[in-house]
Amino acid sequence: MNPAKKGWLKEFLHYRKNLFEKSKEFEKTKKGQHPDQSFYGIIQPTGIMYGYPVHVYDLEVDYGWGKLDTIKVLLADSFINIAELYAASPVDTADAFYNLMIDTMDSVNHFYNGVYPEISTSLTNWLGQKKDVLLITEKILEKRLDIIFKKSSNFWTDFFNHGQLFLDIYIFGQWSHTSPDRVLLDFFKDEKEELSYTAVKVMAAAAHANQRVESEEEKLFEHFIENSGLPAEKRRVAYEYFGHGLAIQDIPVEETDPWVIRKYFLELAILTVWSDKMVEDIEWDFLSNFNQSLGFSNEDFDSSMIAVEGFVLQNWQQLDSLQLKKDHQAISQDYVGRIARVTEKYKNRIKLEMTDDIELIEILRKGKVSELTDDEKEALRLKFINILKTIPSFRVIALPKDFLSYEILLRVIPKSVISEMAGG
Repeated sequence: MNPAKKGWLKEFLHYRKNLFEKSKEFEKTKKGQHPDQSFYGIIQPTGIMYGYPVHVYDLEVDYGWGKLDTIKVLLADSFINIAELYAASPVDTADAFYNLMIDTMDSVNHFYNGVYPEISTSLTNWLGQKKDVLLITEKILEKRLDIIFKKSSNFWTDFFNHGQLFLDIYIFGQWSHTSPDRVLLDFFKDEKEELSYTAVKVMAAAAHANQRVESEEEKLFEHFIENSGLPAEKRRVAYEYFGHGLAIQDIPVEETDPWVIRKYFLELAILTVWSDKMVEDIEWDFLSNFNQSLGFSNEDFDSSMIAVEGFVLQNWQQLDSLQLKKDHQAISQDYVGRIARVTEKYKNRIKLEMTDDIELIEILRKGKVSELTDDEKEALRLKFINILKTIPSFRVIALPKDFLSYEILLRVIPKSVISEMAGG
């Protein structure tokens, strides 16, 4: 499959059809307590929320695709996963799953034509005959990404522009289980504009948290305001926000807003503050207060910090511009300390999970008296990661498996639990 060539989407859908059983397991592992959490569990590991779309489900092999081609596949894949999440009834067979994917691509075409008229593409030919659904989707995705990427130049513009794809997927999720008439179409257009407008308010408040605005933050705002498509009055007001900042209470996000949208704005603020080389005390205060205003707990905040840092650590080699801003060792130390504090709170749950795993206990007991083999260390590493996933804070976020080595996990899992399981 070559996403740069016509017909790639048909090949990809057949690929996904063949992975149907795995996709069902994937959906189960990402299930949250309610659909919003499941949505987050599916989308967060891809990097779309953070302006760095890097991971396509179950495509571990490097096919040598360009950045744009990878994101085309990721975007199509995300629409499929969200459509499956919101399907009216369970999808039980590979053929039913394939039909769902075809219907989803058709919905994507109508969605973009309705909500993003600037990339409108005719669904019929000059004779009024319906065009090939998948070829239309390929063209629409290319048009959408052309807009996103045409002026990408630095971390901040990439960060904001790529993050707009998350809003595409979120609004599509709502669109996909409605029958949009003209009134609803206007609603979705307005929602797209308001969510983008709120995003710039969040970034304005976060950028001003330390009472000064860095030059790259200034470029971000200028780029957004000039290319946002906002009406002239909103562009004028946005410039004022950037010039003077705004208070948390001026950000129009309420505790009653959808969970996943509040989570998105929290993590947008975290990454805006976090992207500089160091987070100052006054910025921590801003993030803590913003988290509270969104109706989240301290545990929710820790989970979002772990999600952002874990994503960066897992994908460090691909995040070139972030490497210039953050020190890998400093991030690692912060992340390990943060995750260890969470696991300490859940040490009884961890102990219970370990108690049920006879093989894990046997390896731990052996490790007390002799050196473990590499295979045994790897077995423990994978078991420890699976145990971490049972903790609520980690249930719907992507843990950085490549970063979480055996040695690091020994620092993360409470020592008292390991000692007890190993026989004192």
